[in-house]
Amino acid sequence: MKKISLLFTIVLIQMGFAQKSSYSPYSYFGVGETNFSATAENRMMGGNTSYFDSVSVNLNVAASLSKLRFVNYSVGLNMKTNRYTTQANNAKTTTASLNYLAVSIPTKRFGFNFGLKPNTSVGYLLESVDETTDPVSTNNYDGDGGINTAFVGIGFELFKNFGLGISSSYSFGNLNHYHSKILTDVELFTRVSSESSLSGISYNFSAVFQQKFRNNTQIYSSYVFQPESNLTSKNSQAIATLKSDGSFGGDTENIDLSSTGMEETKIIIPSFSSFGLGFGQDKKWFVGLNLKSVNGNGYRNELMALDNVNFNKHNIYSIGGFYLPKFDSFTSFFDRVTYRAGIKYIDGGLEVNQQDIKDFGINFGLGIPVGRISKANLGVEFGQRGTDDLGLIKENYLNFMIGVSLNDLWFIKSMYN
Repeated sequence: MKKISLLFTIVLIQMGFAQKSSYSPYSYFGVGETNFSATAENRMMGGNTSYFDSVSVNLNVAASLSKLRFVNYSVGLNMKTNRYTTQANNAKTTTASLNYLAVSIPTKRFGFNFGLKPNTSVGYLLESVDETTDPVSTNNYDGDGGINTAFVGIGFELFKNFGLGISSSYSFGNLNHYHSKILTDVELFTRVSSESSLSGISYNFSAVFQQKFRNNTQIYSSYVFQPESNLTSKNSQAIATLKSDGSFGGDTENIDLSSTGMEETKIIIPSFSSFGLGFGQDKKWFVGLNLKSVNGNGYRNELMALDNVNFNKHNIYSIGGFYLPKFDSFTSFFDRVTYRAGIKYIDGGLEVNQQDIKDFGINFGLGIPVGRISKANLGVEFGQRGTDDLGLIKENYLNFMIGVSLNDLWFIKSMYN
């Protein structure tokens, strides 16, 4: 088994927009950094996914499609600035990426949607210098890739105010990890490349309930369960000799993984359940909370087996809401703006050197009306992940979110020609 420490010198990667969607050192582990793939509206409420209505789309709860009455086109973009700190060094990176792309369509008996969203991202560049060796050796670690998900979901109303849904996802992508060992004053260096091509299918099942009671206040509730699934990983490894400028040094050798049973492996995607509960008035205000519980013993990449890393059972908590002063105001633009805020907290999951990597974020956002029922959503998130204790790395991040939600009417017969 291999072991790696995060007591690295962090390399300053770039200051402008990056092509990778992640530069987190923690994306080295498992299948990369997990992306929160909810819509911008949900993320601005701390990731709360318990709210649903006839216009908004909830990509995490297929059953909410039973309430959809307008065709919806959704796209989300993300720009994230991270500052990484250890006890001795710091660095800063900026990335930009697509967060989701989806089309949701209601029909007379059910609603359905389909789309694409990045699920995980791999992107890191780390350096470790060992001055105890002669000559001095430098280990560079870099990686890229990630997993994307193409999904289709359907939701229908089983009876009044109660809906059921199912969503199917096909995940695919590549994970590329490279380890270079450089010796001072030695012209050539070696690089080990570990590359994996992944694919797999998963399902989740959901239910929603909405009920109006006194003073036009409504209760919103949602439940999602996703069983455990597997990704098939087809792996390859090679050792190459390179020159100092990175060009081919004259020797390369493919490692025979079939002899160790590592040519094709399985990566477990753990099961999870999510429960949301909220209260509000339609087109006026909402406040809710969400609890997602994820089982452990998943995400482990056997090709990069590490004995100081675990993926434990953990919970994701979120609370948030919105306020819309007057959705049909003709006199004030700002009365038609939706104001959102929320908090999220992830109590672990990834464990490195017996230390849980926790995540806390605060979100704010605006839903700016575009036309009659469409919106442009702008949001920001401040957060912190990990710790700089025990040789680890702390991330402070600033996340800008842009989401466009365009609505239209289909399947409605015209009354007049």
